[in-house]
Amino acid sequence: MRVLKTIMMVAVATAIGYGSAAAETIVGVSWYKFADERWKIDEAGIKAVLDKAGAKYISADANFSAEKSVADIENLITRGADVLIVMSGVGDSIGPVVQRALAEGVPVVAYDQLIPVPGTFYVSFDARSVGQQLAAGMLEVAPKGNYAIIKGDDGDPNTHQMFGAYTEKMQPKYDSGDINVVGEQFVDSWRPETAKDTIEQILTANNNNVDAVMVMNDGMASGVSRALEEQGLEIPISGQDGAPGALNRIARGQQTFTIWKNAYALGEMAAEVALQLAEGKEGSAVGGAGKFQVPNGGPELNAILLPVDRIDASNLEKTVDVGWATKDRICAGVTENPPSICN
Repeated sequence: MRVLKTIMMVAVATAIGYGSAAAETIVGVSWYKFADERWKIDEAGIKAVLDKAGAKYISADANFSAEKSVADIENLITRGADVLIVMSGVGDSIGPVVQRALAEGVPVVAYDQLIPVPGTFYVSFDARSVGQQLAAGMLEVAPKGNYAIIKGDDGDPNTHQMFGAYTEKMQPKYDSGDINVVGEQFVDSWRPETAKDTIEQILTANNNNVDAVMVMNDGMASGVSRALEEQGLEIPISGQDGAPGALNRIARGQQTFTIWKNAYALGEMAAEVALQLAEGKEGSAVGGAGKFQVPNGGPELNAILLPVDRIDASNLEKTVDVGWATKDRICAGVTENPPSICN
C-alpha cells in the first residue's frame, strides 16, 4: 500500500517562512538517540534556523530510553517550550504524552519517525523512496547470490515502509531464484552492536556463504562492516543517512553505498515548521505541507517529506559540494584504490 499522498517534495527549508514573533519562541527538541553521529547534523540544521530567527533552542536526550523520552517531553514543556520537535523512540509509549502536549496547546513536530497521533506534523524523508533506492543500489552490485538483510526496529513504521518498497523492487529476483535471502532480522533501536551480533550469527549459520548484506542505516552498517572485516569478507553492504563515517567507509571500500538523507536540510525544515506552528498557524497552512496517511488505519497527518539520493564512491563529491561533509573527513585513512575525490 502506498502511504504517500499529495506530499510536496521540498528541498529548501527556508522557502516556507515565519513571522517576527519567532524571536520570542522557545523550541524544545526531544532526541531519542543523540549518540548516533547523524543527529548532530540534524541539530545543526535546527539551530541554524532558530538562531537566525532569534528563537531559543532547548533539548534533552533520552539515550535510547522510551521512559526517559516521555519524561524529557514533560520537562521541556515545564521549561517553557512553545513548540516541540520530537525524535521519538518506537512503540506506543510516546503517544499519551504527545496527546497531552497537544491538548495543552503545545504543537508537536514528529521528527524523522512517525508519531501516529492526530494533530502532529510529520517531517521526514520519503521512506518508500529510501527502500526503492536500497534495492536499486544492491541490484547494481549484487544481481545474484545469497543476501542477508539487517532491518531497523520492528516497532518503527519507517522500517516497514522502507522494507515494503525494497521488497516490491526485489520480488522478481526472489521469484526467479537469482537472489536467496539466507538471513533476515529486525534490530531493536537500530543499534550498531546488535547489528554486528546479528550478522555474525547469520554468517556462522551459513558458513560465511553470504554475497551481499542489505543494511537499513549507516549506524548498523558500522557494526556490520566490523563483523565482515573480522571475517576477512569483502562483500557489498548498504546503508542509509549519509553519515560522515559512512562516507569515509565508502571511500575506504568498507561500505558500498548509502542512501543520503540531507539531515541538515531536514533539521532546517523542522525548525521552520515549528516556528510557524508556534505562531498559531494551522498545520495544513504551513508552507509546503501535504497529507500523509499513516498505514494500517492510522490518522492522516499534515506532513512534509524530503527527497533522498544514493551516494557511492563515484559521487561522494555531492556531499562536499553542499557543505554536508569535508574532503578531509571522507578521505581520512584512504590508501588503496582511492575514489576520485581523494586523488
